Amino acid sequence: MTPMSATRLRFTRSLGAALERDRLERRVTRVTVAIAALRERASEHRPGLEAPPRDLRQAIADFEAQIELMNARLRELASGPGSTQV
Repeated sequence: MTPMSATRLRFTRSLGAALERDRLERRVTRVTVAIAALRERASEHRPGLEAPPRDLRQAIADFEAQIELMNARLRELASGPGSTQV
């Protein structure tokens, strides 16, 4: 590999990682907002201390699991080669 192609390869990888980080961060934000809305909706179903519907609880759990996976990927990107930590 010539020096120029090595530089280009590093730039492409770091640009790809930056784009993936940005995409994941936006998705985490949107999913967090969705979880807050679902929790608010679940709290409306408690007039007689009844539990929120199972599908609502499952949706919240699924979104929380997605956030955990995305956060793990973000940590992986932050510690990967060519990463820039602020």
